[in-house]
Amino acid sequence: MKNDSLESIPGAMACAVRPMLASIDRAGYVRFLDAMVHYTRGSGERLEHAAAHAPTAAMRDFFAQLAREESGHFRLAEADLDALGERVSESAPRGVGEFHRWWMESRDAATWLGALYALENVAGHLAGDVPPQLARLGLERTQVRFVAMHLQADEAHGSLTAEHAAGLGESELVEAAKRAAAFWVALHRDAFAGH
Repeated sequence: MKNDSLESIPGAMACAVRPMLASIDRAGYVRFLDAMVHYTRGSGERLEHAAAHAPTAAMRDFFAQLAREESGHFRLAEADLDALGERVSESAPRGVGEFHRWWMESRDAATWLGALYALENVAGHLAGDVPPQLARLGLERTQVRFVAMHLQADEAHGSLTAEHAAGLGESELVEAAKRAAAFWVALHRDAFAGH
């Protein structure tokens, strides 16, 4: 991510992934869902950690709310895989463990909010690009629930994250957002390309 503006990072993430969407095939979509299961299995734990160490009551409540809402998302990706006749792989992509450790080792709200800002605001930049590609693959509604839900729900989470991040230092937020963005783009690139 070359631009140092926090607001520019989700759009840059979308620009990095958008060209890959046209070449995704069924196998790439299955790898994507598999990666999302492994990644989102830890979402609740990461957000509970943030809630436990947040500096204010408002932030604690925010992270706890997100933990409740995000903790079961991996089940949607699992259900979509099942509807495709596939199962979750035993091993997580390498970057998933690295991202999880980075988050869990932090005690800094700016780190968590910067990462969340990038991750929760990118879907809105891809909302018009993803559905046509899923339709091109001939996928049924029961095979795209994870993606469809995130294209809708992430907008509210992104707005809430921006509100909580507003009072924190821009440079700390930007560095965390860049790290989360690099992880997110690599996760998609590897899943789509089969690495």
